[in-house]
Amino acid sequence: MESPYVIIIGTGIMLIMAMFIVLFVMYYQRKQIEQQMRVKDMEAEFQRKLLEVSMASTEAERRRIAQDLHDDIGALLSVTKLTFNALYGQLGSKDQAERLAKQVREALDETISHVRRISRELVPTTLERFGLPAALQEFAAKSIGSHTVRITFGYSGDENIRLEPKVELMLYRVAQELINNALKHSGGTNVHVQLSLPPETFGLVVEDNGHGFNLQEAHTRPSPGLGLDSIEGRLRVINGKINYETGPQKGCRAVVELRQLVLFEKAKKRDVEKAQ
Repeated sequence: MESPYVIIIGTGIMLIMAMFIVLFVMYYQRKQIEQQMRVKDMEAEFQRKLLEVSMASTEAERRRIAQDLHDDIGALLSVTKLTFNALYGQLGSKDQAERLAKQVREALDETISHVRRISRELVPTTLERFGLPAALQEFAAKSIGSHTVRITFGYSGDENIRLEPKVELMLYRVAQELINNALKHSGGTNVHVQLSLPPETFGLVVEDNGHGFNLQEAHTRPSPGLGLDSIEGRLRVINGKINYETGPQKGCRAVVELRQLVLFEKAKKRDVEKAQ
């Protein structure tokens, strides 16, 4: 018959081994979970970097097109206008010729104006020179001229505060998309843009009094037409997110949030008229 001490020792050794196995399994499972989380984080970071590169490429192409419009097409139109003005001076007093010439000159003026506007919209020079508040104020003011919807802009915070250039550009594009959505799709009569910067808490809100929309349906449509994926993609690049408060016949309130606010530098005093 075995000694009771041997049984106790053997039992203790077995318990220790069992505990060791359990602890090893728990440790292994935890490491697996941590590895899976690291892989997910790496995938999310890769997707964010991919989006960032894509957005940067898009902005570079916008800049190239804007430069071509300004340098090539704009210059050609200006030369054409000068040549036409010289021709117009040789028409004498022929009424019909003068009337047609006036129409052509007005068409040239309008074309030049449109080329300049498109060039400015492709590359927002006001944003680069004076910052986000001035650029949004300018965009809202220009949008009023081409729509019957009333657009208002409010701002609180230090007028000289500048965010990181990439953040400012993405926020400007997001606000631009939200304002255009409200103008084209909301059916409302008023759009309000509210921006807050330090020393206030950051906030960007675009709201309208239109008929609203079903957010779930908008996300599941094959072609939503509201640019929601584009908006969310731009915000992912700068670690931001957007929340929509909307519903049928309830208007829409879009609230943009940033997980981290990076102050870049002090800006020059805003001067929208000089930027134009």
